[in-house]
Amino acid sequence: MARSTGVPFGRAQVLVNADLRTMTGTRAEALAFAGEELLAVGSRAEAVAAAGPDAEVVDVSGATVLPGFIDAHHHASMVALWGGRLRLVPPRVTSIATLQTALAAAARDADGDWLIATDWDELCLEERRAPTRRELDEAVPDRPLLAMHYSCHRAVVNSRALELAGIARHSADPTGGVISRDHRGEPDGLLIERGMSRVETLARASAVAQDAEGFFARLAEHYRNLVAAGITRIVDATVPADLAALYREADRRGLIPVPTVMMPVSLQGYLEAPWDAMDGPSTGEASGNLTVGALKLVFDGAPACAMCLGIWQMAGTMIGTFARAVSDRSLDALRATMSVAPRLGRKVRTGIRIYAAQEAQDVVNAAVERGFGVAIHAIGNDAVGLALDAYESCGGKLDRAGVPRLEHATFLDSELVTRIAAAGIAVVAQPHFLSLPAMGSAPSIPGLRNSPLRWLLDGGVRVVGSSDFPVAGFHPLDGVRSAVTRRTNRGRALEPDQRITLDEALACYTRSAAEVCGCLDRAGTLEPGKRADFVVLDRALTDIESLDRACVRATVIGGELVHGTLAG
Repeated sequence: MARSTGVPFGRAQVLVNADLRTMTGTRAEALAFAGEELLAVGSRAEAVAAAGPDAEVVDVSGATVLPGFIDAHHHASMVALWGGRLRLVPPRVTSIATLQTALAAAARDADGDWLIATDWDELCLEERRAPTRRELDEAVPDRPLLAMHYSCHRAVVNSRALELAGIARHSADPTGGVISRDHRGEPDGLLIERGMSRVETLARASAVAQDAEGFFARLAEHYRNLVAAGITRIVDATVPADLAALYREADRRGLIPVPTVMMPVSLQGYLEAPWDAMDGPSTGEASGNLTVGALKLVFDGAPACAMCLGIWQMAGTMIGTFARAVSDRSLDALRATMSVAPRLGRKVRTGIRIYAAQEAQDVVNAAVERGFGVAIHAIGNDAVGLALDAYESCGGKLDRAGVPRLEHATFLDSELVTRIAAAGIAVVAQPHFLSLPAMGSAPSIPGLRNSPLRWLLDGGVRVVGSSDFPVAGFHPLDGVRSAVTRRTNRGRALEPDQRITLDEALACYTRSAAEVCGCLDRAGTLEPGKRADFVVLDRALTDIESLDRACVRATVIGGELVHGTLAG
């Protein structure tokens, strides 16, 4: 089967009457390309001369043209494996009773051993809590069930799943994880962080063995949706060896139109230390449209990320939480704050540290020694500090396999920003997380900022935009809007001092993403000699109103039209 799924142009093309944002600091009005290559970016006369007299000239009616968007933190293989088949989300699921109904119906219709559901969020349920194993047993009594939280950092399971995983009353909590229990000490079905590794591994193995063809069909559909959003390159941030094998077969079948970077994780669970992954292909090894990326490590959880606050910070947070609860006439802000289980001492600590300090340094140094780049998930300020300590322990060896990355780096103070910049570490952020229900209720923490893109850019840190899909929507224009406006789902701006400009936000999804992903020599900007990966919007981006209304008209990858039409 041919790799191409797009429409190749039979001769050179020239786009004219365009608002070309080259992401090099210049603007242009015309672009010429032939085959996979950009020939010229500049004036109409320059583009026509480079393309030759037989070129086809296309008027885009003043629309903005951008380099193809890059989603530098995405989970395409996870979506293809089990996402989208049974999503426990409104309007179908708004309570535990409707969740049970959805599960019971799916159990009657679905094939395979395991029933897998995704995307439940306690803040979208009337009860504002997770369902219990007993409630899941009522809906699905006779086959193992895994229902993944929208964050992919916790899950609820039924009794059959606990039995297969060997999790019982006397099972100890794993390091870096929690087996939640009821008042009698029995597991109640909620598994947090590494507490869910065994169940996730069993469910994944079952899905890989029994539904490989379904994986390929869902992956192909997902890529079609990506290119419709203007995405021309992705980094899949969670790829164990079994899913890497499926990726390679999908590429052999010509199902991957978008260059894809695969971040290795452990086969024993994506939150486990990836010692086994270090024995596999290392960063930079490539075949077809697939490249091995940085080794992925997860240092804290979500939503209960690892935070360290002074008493005054915690007091200020609680005051802000109460004020937000009164303003919103909702207890969601209080629920969100207390759900992180604050622990008192000289400092207030919350959440779960998945790695101890020495273990963190050992695994990062081992990865660097074996030729891997490293990408560390760290959301809370405590986890970010732990990640920086581990990176700094590598000395001058740190960047020899690519730009070191911090995934998320959500809660930062000015000192952490300075350390990130000094170490040359890039932050791969998710601006559209602001749309999540939890963010709508989030209070500000004195001395910290939530996803402080303004602080990071002003501090000289390379900031990359991404989605973390399926946690948040993957449309890059939505991420750009969130970065520029800081609007939450409640319509207010969260910490508006961290807004960035439109040009800065666009760079996060193009030039900066290409630099950090190691492909700036061929992507990320519109320049002669680079690959013809670009996006045509349906209008010119001139202000916030035009940004709010903009959508993708056409996507071109490697000189092939893979979505939409070029002409206005």
